[in-house]
Amino acid sequence: MTPKNSLQEALSKSLIFVAGKGGVGKTCVSQAIARALASQTTGRDRRKKRVLWVTFEDPFRPAGELKEIQPNLFELNCEAQTAFEEYTSMKIGIPSLTRILVQNSLVRYLAKAAPGIHELVLLGKVWYERTRWDHVVCDMPSTGYGLAMFQSTSNFADLFRGGPIHSDAESMLESFNNPKECSQLIVSLPEEMPLRESIELNDFLLKLFPKNRPAFLVNRRFPHSNELKRTELPDAWSSPLAHSPTEYVEKRAVLEAFNLRIWSDLGISFSELPYIKPTSLEVSSNRIPESIVNALSEVLRRQEVLPS
Repeated sequence: MTPKNSLQEALSKSLIFVAGKGGVGKTCVSQAIARALASQTTGRDRRKKRVLWVTFEDPFRPAGELKEIQPNLFELNCEAQTAFEEYTSMKIGIPSLTRILVQNSLVRYLAKAAPGIHELVLLGKVWYERTRWDHVVCDMPSTGYGLAMFQSTSNFADLFRGGPIHSDAESMLESFNNPKECSQLIVSLPEEMPLRESIELNDFLLKLFPKNRPAFLVNRRFPHSNELKRTELPDAWSSPLAHSPTEYVEKRAVLEAFNLRIWSDLGISFSELPYIKPTSLEVSSNRIPESIVNALSEVLRRQEVLPS
């Protein structure tokens, strides 16, 4: 499978998890994917796709609030307490009884303390939402907690052998393991540590979901040639330091190509997104760089990796 087709296949699913080590640009990449998908049309009537972009308990975003960020594209900062109350309401089906239950202090304590419940309701929320949107794109937490979310749901399904919650946990895991319905996209920088950590993440995901092989994406790749000559290898440099901006760009491109052998030596196919410089105002802000998200969205459209 070519890298383009691998990414195109991943972006065709109704539920897309964008995962990876913290700091690799998952938030920008996942929102760019969501924006690009929302620009597409679907169906015989060629209507615009409806896309939901999800973050998980982001302290910089309103909790549990559905917000339209462009036509046909909405964002949701998924929060466990709100998701738990929605889930309880769906299962009970009686608003007055639901309010009594979710306001009970013991129930609130159990919702926070019971093993796996917190993660179950977060993933359960996006699993439910997948039926209401053409695509749900999830900006997953960094590697450790992202894996813990899936693992806790699996543990919950194993520990509790009956009841509607157990049944839903089993159905969720079945969906996550179904390559026709769900995809995992692992994002990395072209640097040694995130590249190696992404291999470990891939191994863990395959243990949980053996039928659903992740796709790989390198973010912030510097301009480069496709060939790496042995004379250009870092070991051949007289000095690792660059003496001019041009030399810095050249050395960085060589080092990134050298690092990416970590993946290519294992036969891992991957797609690439280019390095895009943020504006000076965006560098000093805690907000997502809007110019980068828009530029990456346009790159995805130009690369023709969006599902047809």
